[in-house]
Amino acid sequence: MKFIKYILAVCFLASFNAIVAQDEPRKDEKKIQEVVNVEPETPPAKRDADGNEIVDTVPPPPASVSEILKRAVNFVKIESTKYTKSNGVTTGAKAEFTANFIYKPKELNPQADVQGNFTMHVSVEAKEGKYRYTISKIMHVAKNAEFTGGDIYSEVPKCGTMKLPIDQWKRMRSEALKNASLIATDLKAFMKKSSSEPINADEW
Repeated sequence: MKFIKYILAVCFLASFNAIVAQDEPRKDEKKIQEVVNVEPETPPAKRDADGNEIVDTVPPPPASVSEILKRAVNFVKIESTKYTKSNGVTTGAKAEFTANFIYKPKELNPQADVQGNFTMHVSVEAKEGKYRYTISKIMHVAKNAEFTGGDIYSEVPKCGTMKLPIDQWKRMRSEALKNASLIATDLKAFMKKSSSEPINADEW
């Protein structure tokens, strides 16, 4: 009898843990991620002794990991008028940095004193012929710490709904995601450029 009760108890705990696990949000849902193919660089035209162009039937090799990584590093170096970049690092075939957007409510009389910044972590991982960018840890930090919203994916802001109403928090989340989309657009446009193109930026 005791053995049967033990078996039932184990089954109950297993089912309970499964339910709890289903309710927890998956961490990979709290990020923006995309794999982008990189067009191979077109080699300079070959010509014969008479100056005629030689048609090469062999397709150019895919963009190398080192070339793609150099482009990513150049993107981190280049300055933007829309946001600032900090904490740039390179590890293996990955370049990372933190993007910072100044946030000011568009409302004339906002319900909460939420002026501050949106920050987000951006990483670019290089592979032959492609790269993967990830934008994660999208956070709101108010100048007045009492009104900091925190993780923009949270349904309830860190400071609570008494200080930051849900409707305003939703508008802020939308603004933060627009900012993340802006970085993705800038990155994809920049990654089309060869790493040999000069850039004007300080070392990082």
